[in-house]
Amino acid sequence: MRRLLLKAFVLVVVLAGLALLGGYGYLRRSLPQVDGNVTVTGISAPVEIFRDAESVTHVFGATKLDAFYGLGYAHAQDRLWQMEFQRRVGMGRLSEVFGQATVATDRFLRTLGTGRAARSAWAALPAETKTAIDAYVAGVNAFISTHHGGELPLEFTILRFEPEPWSGPDVLAWVKMMAWDLSKNYSLELLRHDLMTLVGPQRSADLFRPYAANGLTILSAADIPWIKSFTTEERRTRRQDLEKPPVLRSSVVESWSDAFASAAIPGFGSALGSNNWVVDGTMTASGKPLLANDPHLDAQIPSLWYLAHLSAPDYDVIGATLPGAPAIVIGRNKFIAWGETNVMADVQDLYREHVDATGRFAEFRGAQEPMRIVKETIGVKGAFPITLNVRITRHGPLISDAINANNAVESTRLPKPPPIDPIAFRWTALDAEDSTVTAILHLNSAHNWTEFTTALHDFIVPAQNFVYADVDGHIGYYAPGHFPVRASGDGTSSVDGWTGESEWTGWVPFDELPHTYDPPEHFVVSANDKIVPSSYPHAISGEWIEPYRAQRIVDRLTSTSKLTPDDFASIQADTYSLHAKALLPILLQRVHPIDAQDARAVTMLRQWNLDARGDSAATAIFQAWYYELPDAILENELGSRVAADYDGLDRTSYRSRFVLATLATKDNPWCDDIRTPAKETCDDVASTALHKGMARLTKQLGSDIGSWRWDAVHHAVFAHSALDTVPVLGRWLRRSIPHGGDWSTVDVGPVYAPHPFDQHSLPGYRQIVDLSPANDSRFLDAVGQSGHVLSPHYDDALPLWAAGKQRKMRMERSAVETGAISHLTLTPR
Repeated sequence: MRRLLLKAFVLVVVLAGLALLGGYGYLRRSLPQVDGNVTVTGISAPVEIFRDAESVTHVFGATKLDAFYGLGYAHAQDRLWQMEFQRRVGMGRLSEVFGQATVATDRFLRTLGTGRAARSAWAALPAETKTAIDAYVAGVNAFISTHHGGELPLEFTILRFEPEPWSGPDVLAWVKMMAWDLSKNYSLELLRHDLMTLVGPQRSADLFRPYAANGLTILSAADIPWIKSFTTEERRTRRQDLEKPPVLRSSVVESWSDAFASAAIPGFGSALGSNNWVVDGTMTASGKPLLANDPHLDAQIPSLWYLAHLSAPDYDVIGATLPGAPAIVIGRNKFIAWGETNVMADVQDLYREHVDATGRFAEFRGAQEPMRIVKETIGVKGAFPITLNVRITRHGPLISDAINANNAVESTRLPKPPPIDPIAFRWTALDAEDSTVTAILHLNSAHNWTEFTTALHDFIVPAQNFVYADVDGHIGYYAPGHFPVRASGDGTSSVDGWTGESEWTGWVPFDELPHTYDPPEHFVVSANDKIVPSSYPHAISGEWIEPYRAQRIVDRLTSTSKLTPDDFASIQADTYSLHAKALLPILLQRVHPIDAQDARAVTMLRQWNLDARGDSAATAIFQAWYYELPDAILENELGSRVAADYDGLDRTSYRSRFVLATLATKDNPWCDDIRTPAKETCDDVASTALHKGMARLTKQLGSDIGSWRWDAVHHAVFAHSALDTVPVLGRWLRRSIPHGGDWSTVDVGPVYAPHPFDQHSLPGYRQIVDLSPANDSRFLDAVGQSGHVLSPHYDDALPLWAAGKQRKMRMERSAVETGAISHLTLTPR
C-alpha cells in the first residue's frame, strides 16, 4: 500500500511538473521575435531595430516616418498589453474586458469625456502631425495583425480577447490621461469644500497654508527682466491675490470627497512631483552644459516609460517615450536636450450649476441655456450595455451625474453618500483643440532655442517646467501651457456657474509665460516649487510643493565646482532630508518620552545626521513619528475618513506646513483632543505620536532598535496595472525593492498612507545629458524594457535604479551595434 501511495505521489508530481513546463512553453510563445527579418507593409525601406547591450531600443529608418513605424512596432512587441489597457482607460472602455468591476470608472471617464476630447483633438491636428502618428500606428497594427491567441501577451490570454487595430485618437487618449494625472487638482477643491464645511473657512485656512511669500522660486527677478515692461497698475489689475484663503460660498453640507470616491481611475494616484536642473559651461568640467531630469509618477510594472532612440537622415533623438505615443517625451537630439517637471498649475475648476426642472437647461446670467446632450454607450462583458446621456454646460460635463449614478448602484458602500447638486467640470484638456502632441514632435527636431520655443507655442496641457540646453553652450527655461485667466477668484475652490462672475476669459499670452534664456545665475532648478516671484504680473496659480528638493539641489550645485555627470548622479541619489531639518528640532523640544524605548529613540534622533538613508534606524524612527502626527492632531476633529484624505497631501506640502506651524506653538488649539475633558497640549501630541510610531516599528522590525533599518519597512512597490489584486498572479507579476529617502529628498521616497510604509510614487525615469563632445549621457527606466514577465528584461533595471545607476545613452550606430543583444529588420513587402 505504501509503495502504491508513493507511486501515486510521484505520478502527481510528474504530471504537475509537466503541466508547469507546458504552461511555461505556452507563455514563451508570446515573447516577441527580436532577431531576423519580418516582412511588413507601410514602410519605404528596411527599418532596423536593435536592442543594445543594455536592452535599450534603437530604431534606424530611411525616413523619419519609417522610424516612427519602427517605434510603433517595437512598442507593440514589448508593451502591447500596457498600451491596450491605457487606451481602454482613456476611452472609457475597460468594462468590455473586465465586466461590471470597472463600470463606475468607465461611467466617470465617459462623462468626463477624455475619449471625446481625443477624437476632437485628432480632427483638429495639422496634416503633418496626423501623418507622423499614422506612421506610428501603422507599426503598432503591423504587429497586431500578425499575432493572435498564444502569440499575444499573457494578459490577453487571461482575459480572453484580442486587441483591435490602433487609431490616431487612441494615441491622443493616453496623452489626455497623462494630462489628467498631472493636472488633477480638482481633488483638492473637493477636500477644501469638505474641510470648510466641517471646520469653517478660518480653520480650513490653517490646513491649507500657502507657499511662503519669500519662498524659493524657480526664476528670480533677475531671470525675467522683461517683466519691468509692465507698469505697477498693470500688475495690480492683471494679478489676483493668491494668498487669501478660499471663501465658503455654498450651503451644501454633503461630503464631496466621499461622493467622488466612486470615481477611482486605475493606475492614477497622487504622484505629482519631479526634479530637473540645468547648468551652463561655466559650472562644468567640460565647459559645456549638463542637464538632469527625474519625473516622479506612480510606480507600476511595466513601467510608464520606455527607453528608445530614433534615427533617420536629419533626425536623431533619444530618451524616454510613452508606449502608445510616437515621440521622445524627455531626452536629447544631436543639438539640444530638455527635461520636464510638473508646474502644478490649477487648470481645472468645478462650477456649481442651476439646472431647470426638465434637466435640459442650465442658468447663466439670468437666462436658460440648453445643455448639449451626448449619448455614450458602455459595453459590459457578460451584461447588457449601459447608455449614458452626458449633459454638458458651457463650463463642461456635469460630472456629478456620473458620481451620483455610481453611488446609487454601489452595493458595498454603507451608508451611501447623498446625491450632490449639479457640478460641471472645466479643464483645459477637454477643449476642442489640443496641439500638445504637435509641440512634442516639433521639439524632437529642434536645433536651437528659437526652434525649441516655437515648438512650445503648441503645448497646451499639462503645463510643464521645461529646462533646456544646447551644444553651443546656451541654457534656458520655459513654462508653456494654457493657464486660465479668470474673471474672479483663484480657482482653489468651487464657484457658482450661473452668475458669470468666474468665467475663464482667455489664456496668459505665450510670450508673457515664465521663461529665461542664459540666466545670470548660470543654472535653473525646478522641483515643483513656485515658479516666479511676486513681481510677476500674471496670476499663475498652483499647488506648489515646499522647496526642500529644489533647495537641496541648489545647495549641491553651488557647493561643487567643475560639475561632472557623476556629480549629477550623486545629486539624483541624495537623501538628505530638509523636511527633517525643519521639523525635528521642534519635535525634540515637544517630546516627553513615555517609556525607555521612546527615550532611546529620542537619543538616536538627537545624534542623527538627517540623511534619510535606507540603512538608517533614526530615519525609520523619524518617518514613523511623522506618519502618526497628522492623525494625532486631526482625527478627533475631522474624523478618520477626512483625516485620511488630508494625509495624502504631502504631494502638495499642505500637511507638512500644517504640522510644522501647529507644533511650533506649544498651546496651539489644534493639539487639544475635543473628545476629552482635559486640555491636551502639543507636547502631548508629539509624545503620543512618537509612542505610536515606535509601537508600529517594533511590531514590524522587532524590539532591537539598534538593528532597525528604514529600507526594511520602506519598499518601492511596482504593482501590475490591471492584475495586481488577483491572488497569486498579482504577486507573481509585482516587483518591490528596498529604498531610502522621504517625500522631501531629491531621491524622493514618499510613503503610501494606506499601507505604511510602502512607496508607490517615485522617479521612474532618470536622465543626465552631457552636451560636451564626450557625450557622457545616461538614462534609466526604473523597471525594465519588456512588459512580459518571462523576459529577462522585465525587471533587470530595478537593481540599477535602487543603486542610483544608469545606462549609457548610445547614439552612434557603431556603439549601438557593439554588444547588441538583438537585431530585427522590418522589410517592406
